[in-house]
Amino acid sequence: MIELQNVDLLTPGFVKRAPILLDANVVFGTGERIGILAAPGSGKSSLARLLSGIDHPDRGTVKHSGRVSWPINFAGYLHPELSVLENISIFARLVGVSPTSVTDFCRETFGIGHLFARQMKDLPPTQRALLSYACAMSIEGPATWIADETITVGEPRDRAVCDSVLADRLKEGGLIFLSRNARQLTAYCDRFLVLLNRRLVSCDDLKVAQQALDLSLMPLMNDERSARYAQL
Repeated sequence: MIELQNVDLLTPGFVKRAPILLDANVVFGTGERIGILAAPGSGKSSLARLLSGIDHPDRGTVKHSGRVSWPINFAGYLHPELSVLENISIFARLVGVSPTSVTDFCRETFGIGHLFARQMKDLPPTQRALLSYACAMSIEGPATWIADETITVGEPRDRAVCDSVLADRLKEGGLIFLSRNARQLTAYCDRFLVLLNRRLVSCDDLKVAQQALDLSLMPLMNDERSARYAQL
């Protein structure tokens, strides 16, 4: 379970920090599959890091009960100058599991043992994405899984493995899936929230939520167009 109590979250940085989330009071129950519809650039990744416990709120409290996953699409810990194996070891220490369990999972489930000696900077984007996915999903036992926009990665064979692993993990665990894609959220989730005007609002109809989200962005889009025209 994850509970937000009077939570404010601001954009990272030291100056001109804009609010992402204001006065949020939400409970994500154990085993629930919850989709959060959010516009591009609205702070989905920051919210995913907050829910997973990587980041802390600027105000309020986030309570975790049970294991919470590393965000599936978050690869900020991967250091380009280190080897894949060294990066896996860092990840294992960050989440408090055995490096051997992570390397075994990456090798046996996703078949990426041949990458272990390579430097991270030499991997193409698809392989980096697959590695970060494998690390996040290597956690065993019931958990709340956090997915930031991406829920499967790689080539078709890799995506099939991702689907199989995720289905197995969700037999006992829950899911919080943040995405701009309402159709994708509907495929994986059965309760929905929308990040609208810096509030997490419950919704029963994602089509209506998508329309409300689009309408909320129109003034911002018009302001951006006006600024561009002023520079011409």
